[in-house]
Amino acid sequence: MTSSRIAIIWTIAVLAACSIPAAELTPPEYLPFAFDKWVHAGMFLVFGVLWMQAAPHRAWAVFAAGVAFGVGIEIWQGLLPIDRMPDALDAAADVVGLMVGIPLGAWIARRGESNG
Repeated sequence: MTSSRIAIIWTIAVLAACSIPAAELTPPEYLPFAFDKWVHAGMFLVFGVLWMQAAPHRAWAVFAAGVAFGVGIEIWQGLLPIDRMPDALDAAADVVGLMVGIPLGAWIARRGESNG
């Protein structure tokens, strides 16, 4: 499977996960406060890594698309009747994930180019 397809599948999976009704998302009580922010950061870290594999020399485009996608998801959640609210801190966590994932993905891509 190509890196573009993997990145597209991940993007669709993130959208699907963020479209799950709130009633079905009851995290265990032992999880730390703001656990969902870590989940957002992690999802977008992977987003950045995968899209940098698909487009290794397009970091700014990946960043812009990732920010737009994260903000779009928050708007999407506010429009759907799934009892989820848009949250600017979720979008901020998405940006943090991108800021880690994009350089990591670029580094992985460079290593692959030099080894291949």
